[in-house]
Amino acid sequence: MVHCQIGSGIIATFWHDNWTSFGPLIELVGERGPLVTGIHIDAVISEALNREGWWLDRSRSRSPTITLLRAYLPNAQEVINSEVDDTFVGFQNLEEEMGVSRPVRLGERSITTRRLSFWHKAVWFTGRIPKHAFITWIAARDRMVTRDRLRSWGLTVPANCVLCSTHQESRNHLLFECAYSAHVWSFFVSRLHLSPPQGFEAILRWLTAPSRDTNVALIVRLIFQAVLYLIWKEMNGRVHTLVEKSVRAIIAEVKQLIRLRLDPVAHRQVLEPWQLSVLAVWLLHFAE
Repeated sequence: MVHCQIGSGIIATFWHDNWTSFGPLIELVGERGPLVTGIHIDAVISEALNREGWWLDRSRSRSPTITLLRAYLPNAQEVINSEVDDTFVGFQNLEEEMGVSRPVRLGERSITTRRLSFWHKAVWFTGRIPKHAFITWIAARDRMVTRDRLRSWGLTVPANCVLCSTHQESRNHLLFECAYSAHVWSFFVSRLHLSPPQGFEAILRWLTAPSRDTNVALIVRLIFQAVLYLIWKEMNGRVHTLVEKSVRAIIAEVKQLIRLRLDPVAHRQVLEPWQLSVLAVWLLHFAE
């Protein structure tokens, strides 16, 4: 059986992969597991987590299924704080939906499948922030729960965008046709002297090779994912708390997140004396 060495939990599935050393959880608790727990059948591990730990830790249910799962689940903080990918030992079929290639080891042979989604490099690049990559993956697959989707499911919700109130809310509008999100995105790409295309999927394709400068390429990919993550967070915040952040506040938060991420990345870089680190390039464009 294939064993998953759990990292950030954004690749391995909660129910089907063998990541707890007890075998796939669906085989331990049965087919009613997703129904009892509320963790959907195709969820990846990170979807079963919140900032504090496992969603199941907050459940007051006395269900034997939930009690059993709690006993099998590892320390949540190790997964939450991980910055490495989940890895698989043994044979594993490619899951095209993930847009990720996995190594396949058979005896002494090593084969890697290569059928990658066009957005692969925009999502799973080295140096990414795991929680930002996860929501970017959700957006790339067009699975964001925006108001157009809610209405298509028959829910009675307003159609207009939570952020700008002037257009119907959809993934493509939110990223970055909306005046609010477009203002944030354009601030950063203009500082980098880049000219990305219009349209979410066009931007994803552009991000596969946004600059010949590898430092700039990493920076703009990190910015894209951070802006996407914070726009999504702001949209949900306005719905649930009625608290609004200004564009300036979002920009400041993006700057802080990227600055903190680039510091350890820069320390790991091996550079020639004349080369600038990725952090130095960032400061060149964004130091106030």
